[in-house]
Amino acid sequence: MGQLRESLLEELNSKNMLETIGTFNHLFRYSGTKEGEAAVSYLEEKLSEYGITFEHCEYDGFFSIPVRAFAKVDGVEYPLVGDVYSAEADSLQGTLYYDSLSKKKGLTKNQEKDRFESFRDKIILTWESKGVFVRRAMEAGAKAVLHICATKGDYIHHSNIGTIWGTPDFDEAAYMKFLPSAGIRRVDGEALIEKIAAGEIDAEVTIEMETKIRRSSMVAVDIKGKSDSFVLVSGHYDSWYEGITDNAVSDAILLEYARVLYAHRSELKRGVRIAWWSGHSDGRFSGSTWYCDSHYADLRKNCVAHVNLDLTGCKNSEQIVARTAGSEGVSYTADLIEKYTGKRPNAYTPMIRGADQSFWGAYVPLTIMLKYEPFPEKRLSDCPSGGPWWHTPKDTIDKLDEKIMMRDAKINMEMLDDIQNAKMIPVNIPAFLEDLDGRLKKTLSGLAPEFDTTEICAEWNRTKAVLEKAAERAESMEDSDLFLKETVGKLLHIVYCRKAPYLHDYGDGFGIFGAIGRCKGITKENTPLDVYVMARSEYLRMRNRLCMGLREIQKQAERI
Repeated sequence: MGQLRESLLEELNSKNMLETIGTFNHLFRYSGTKEGEAAVSYLEEKLSEYGITFEHCEYDGFFSIPVRAFAKVDGVEYPLVGDVYSAEADSLQGTLYYDSLSKKKGLTKNQEKDRFESFRDKIILTWESKGVFVRRAMEAGAKAVLHICATKGDYIHHSNIGTIWGTPDFDEAAYMKFLPSAGIRRVDGEALIEKIAAGEIDAEVTIEMETKIRRSSMVAVDIKGKSDSFVLVSGHYDSWYEGITDNAVSDAILLEYARVLYAHRSELKRGVRIAWWSGHSDGRFSGSTWYCDSHYADLRKNCVAHVNLDLTGCKNSEQIVARTAGSEGVSYTADLIEKYTGKRPNAYTPMIRGADQSFWGAYVPLTIMLKYEPFPEKRLSDCPSGGPWWHTPKDTIDKLDEKIMMRDAKINMEMLDDIQNAKMIPVNIPAFLEDLDGRLKKTLSGLAPEFDTTEICAEWNRTKAVLEKAAERAESMEDSDLFLKETVGKLLHIVYCRKAPYLHDYGDGFGIFGAIGRCKGITKENTPLDVYVMARSEYLRMRNRLCMGLREIQKQAERI
């Protein structure tokens, strides 16, 4: 361990972190509200106290916070939690219909068509809560959606049904129309399923929301290094209620990073930019999206890595999972995780469509967001944290584990230092290409014969050969950052996204090579004709996008 690394780790002070957490413990940090703005003021006051200059950012965002919600069935009132962006409902009445196919995977397009046609004029009770589903239910004529919380016990997790990433543009405005949608406790949902099985029942739904444009503040610290390149490390400060593990602990860690890294700024090879986002939960990542849009040229030119902190310091989270874009290869994060937990993972989890991953279009070649969760035998729920309190009023100070907080602070600091100080940032091109090769083959194998894959296979094989040769030359380059952005960064955007680099994909589920993977399993026989024709068109366009992007990467790699 080098002297700088040792100093950075030793100087992390848990008392400073606990002070920040203690302050945030009294703030419901909704975006653009008095208490949300108070959190930003606190961060800026502490940065000023440390002598650190910062950028104060302000933007207008579409924010949505539930006020109250309930359903009535046979005179019994059931508590609900309105979804972010839900339409309001005042004693909305309708037949309650159980979506029995909501737990079944692998439906054909014909089966999906029949499923949604049954929703018309009904209040839908379902296990599915994603925004894309709710939108399809609305288009099918459903009156409202009540999605059952999968977690056992007295829990309803806050959810977001928005599909637009960040603030919508003109073309996306139509997607900001919603139907009433809310979560319901599992025990209540299961009781209502039994009632429906016994005969037709009616329900009455009331949902009150506070959805409007508000002005929200954020803060960013730019700690310069010897190079113009920088590592972006970020987390969201907005929360549900006091949100201690989501995300006050991470906010405290980031503030401590600013103090420690600023003290060693003269020793940094690359810069470190630290940012606290709003609009994560109540605005579909609107803060990080605005930052990317408004700082795009700088990010596109200089940002070489994005490390995001979320759900750190959480009780029961003894396990760390490598959730990354995959360009560093499995061994890089595996070494770090083994060092801090004693357990070595043998795979990585591909990056999710969430968690303020708003920077694909900036061609960032390295993106890592570690997951902190219980070991399988100790899991209390399927929530993405240590326990079932995620996105509920129970995410309180007693869910903090100070030992785990320091572990998470140190592992991410070590990773930050490794990236900023490396001659070549830790991208493993051969391992990355091998991994993508397997994923592409799996995706293509799921396509029907009429979806011709010949051109994709040819361009992919050429890209692999060119990049593998270029990777050998890049190791001897004095500065490989630009090369990695224009090749690996661009490749990540191609395989994880479908829109142009200065736009943002919809906030729905996706996967690696997801743009062409959307056509998996589609045949003329199992798909309505209009949907089949659209799928053929979609595939041709996404094939052309992928192949042209691969050719551009080949040209860039051949230049070095």
